[in-house]
Amino acid sequence: MKWLIQNVIVAFWAFLLGEVLTYITAQLEGVQPQYLFDGIFAIIVGLIAVNFISFITGHANPHRQKNN
Repeated sequence: MKWLIQNVIVAFWAFLLGEVLTYITAQLEGVQPQYLFDGIFAIIVGLIAVNFISFITGHANPHRQKNN
């Protein structure tokens, strides 16, 4: 359950920050923004990045791993 809540929070913030970045970039370039596509793309990239970093750091210290 903790993993699910963490990913929902990451998805929310990734979407929000992706929308802000989309707005700023569209205003600087003078183009029509595509908010939905950019928001979904930001969620995907954010979830991949956070889970990959969590996986790498979780396996970096072999003494903290559970012995099966």
